[in-house]
Amino acid sequence: MSSSSLSTFKASFYRRPWFLILVSLIVVVAVSIISDLPTHSTRAQDRATQNDTIIAINGDLAPCIYAVKESFSFYNESLAGKLSSSDLSAVPGQLVNDQTACSFASGAIYDLTNNIEVTDSKAGRHVDQMLSTEVTWATSDALAAIEDIQNLFVHPGDQKYIKDLTLQEAQLTKDRQIAFDDVAKASRIDGALREPSLPILPHLTGT
Repeated sequence: MSSSSLSTFKASFYRRPWFLILVSLIVVVAVSIISDLPTHSTRAQDRATQNDTIIAINGDLAPCIYAVKESFSFYNESLAGKLSSSDLSAVPGQLVNDQTACSFASGAIYDLTNNIEVTDSKAGRHVDQMLSTEVTWATSDALAAIEDIQNLFVHPGDQKYIKDLTLQEAQLTKDRQIAFDDVAKASRIDGALREPSLPILPHLTGT
């Protein structure tokens, strides 16, 4: 084959539709693979991301935290004789609201369990563990404690509910510490992160 014929062959080869389609497909696949590769954020970037997530988690937990504090206050004030008759008549309705605030019927709890996504990084895995623990703190520990208090307003002194309330009080403390430990582990990787908003609750009289 002459050099001129070879040049003509090469030119026509590169212009063939099937070749152009093949090249296009290779480019599309390559771009797709590159875009799917994990991106590595800096330590400072990941710390900022994790802090934003913790802020969102704390915000969603705020109504439940308020509710469990209020229910504990009602219980202690009741045993101390500090609630008036009008207060006592209002407490059952308030406790229903407190119960809802820590249940999956709450919009904040729904957001906490469905809309918060923790960035997957070494520190993020510990923040995700914190999130899981705080969901348990709210929807299991706090909710059960509020329900025990509700029952004790109806059945004062009932040992069955007092015993369970004692258990839930201890579990609230335990899970709070676990959540703080998770953030401490994340902080050792990313640097100091925001702390969970879970409070130290007052001791319940008689438990």
